[in-house]
Amino acid sequence: MAQITLKQLAELSGLSVRTVSRVLKNQANVVPEKRETVLRLAEQYHYVPNMAARNLRLRKRSFVGILCRDFGTEVFVQKINDLELRLSSAGYYPVLGHLDRSPADLERMLSDWAGIAGYVVVMNSVPEQAVECLNELAGRRLPLRFIFVDQPGTENAHTLLIDRASGVCDAVTSLLESGRRRILHCGCLASRKEGIRKAFARLPDSCAGRAEALYLERHGEFEDGYGAGPRILDSGADAVFFDTDRMAAGFLKYAAEHGIEIPRRMAVVGFDDDIVARMSIPSLSTVAHPVSEINSTILEIIERNPEEPVRRMFPTRFIPRESSR
Repeated sequence: MAQITLKQLAELSGLSVRTVSRVLKNQANVVPEKRETVLRLAEQYHYVPNMAARNLRLRKRSFVGILCRDFGTEVFVQKINDLELRLSSAGYYPVLGHLDRSPADLERMLSDWAGIAGYVVVMNSVPEQAVECLNELAGRRLPLRFIFVDQPGTENAHTLLIDRASGVCDAVTSLLESGRRRILHCGCLASRKEGIRKAFARLPDSCAGRAEALYLERHGEFEDGYGAGPRILDSGADAVFFDTDRMAAGFLKYAAEHGIEIPRRMAVVGFDDDIVARMSIPSLSTVAHPVSEINSTILEIIERNPEEPVRRMFPTRFIPRESSR
């Protein structure tokens, strides 16, 4: 049979809705026989509380929607896991939804969420087909508020951005201060290039002429770092910054196989703070995402529910380890 409602449970028991509700909430001052009847019927008919109706009645929404595209990288899994733990610990129920769907499907999903969720966290880059849908839904002022993470949001949405260049700048500055003078960027991401540019702009005039930034265009996977080994060695660089830890790990494998001493001959730095960074030999210096800072801000926004949109930029941070010391 269809799921039984609180009203139907009251009719079956011959008691008022209020009395049945008190029993199900385990409240006091209910005659034991009546309590036993309600609990027996609730078990018999598999009664499940209607959370959406309860939340709407109390003007409270305990569910939080999380929209994402995929779990292709470890750092993204870290972000999702950390956010789910924080939400659960605070008494919220995370609900995951996928962004790679048609605008009509996305709208149907968000409409379903509107009865139980107050906030939707959009966790990574929104596909172009979803942008217009989200903008239009936010403009309608549905009973949902959006928190965009690591991407520009809509006018009425909260927006939390990541400054990737800041951590890259600190990492390259550390390399230059340690005496490295030929810094190779192996990758193709603009945020990494910008961080390197800022680090070189910090150099005093007495050092600027003796330091050089080199560039080698590659994608960010393990195989790309491994395959770039010969070109990296031929570049004459004494330090190399990789777009990702996966890429850096590929080069560390190449270096181990070819007897290249890291960091004596060449310092190595990656980006993401994946688990591979802590487990590689030598341990990999890296730039870490502000996972904890962003997720604690998400929880703060949900609990405070500010009227004005929150817009904040979070810096990344350099973590020095054995590969650059």
